Amino acid sequence: MKSLLLLFILHISLFAHPHTFLDVYPTIKVNNAKTTSIHFKWVFDEMTSSMLIMDIDSNGNGKIDAKENFFIYTNYFTSLADYGFYTHITVNSKPVELPKPKNFKATIENHRVCYSFDIEANYDITKTAFSFGDEELYVACMLKKEFLNVVGATVKITELKDDYFGYKMELR
Repeated sequence: MKSLLLLFILHISLFAHPHTFLDVYPTIKVNNAKTTSIHFKWVFDEMTSSMLIMDIDSNGNGKIDAKENFFIYTNYFTSLADYGFYTHITVNSKPVELPKPKNFKATIENHRVCYSFDIEANYDITKTAFSFGDEELYVACMLKKEFLNVVGATVKITELKDDYFGYKMELR
């Protein structure tokens, strides 16, 4: 009986881990305590990148051309709207909808797939927090101080213990 229980626990733990890791690189400009520019770059892990490159680099040149970028945007990126693009914004501790991302661009850098996009919004940084993470598709979002490029504010990063590999970023 103990071995059956152990097998069950091991079986569950095999499925309770991220399948994709994203490094999140925010570039945010702040003026007078309001965001003036918000840009995100996601860098996919090596395993996911190698599978994506086989699927999306149709001409095999190791680069994402305009046609491939459109394909990625249409078939991969836009479907993430249902998950808030793994980016959750709260203002006064209340969730707000992420504005539609603009200027999407996919690239391959050092054999890793990257997505870059902007959101247009002027948030009062004293009332706003950004969280990155996903509990449904097994995507872990990683945010580290060295990934940040924030001008005009300081940043506090908190690992979200209750969420599935997520981080919260507060500007001050």
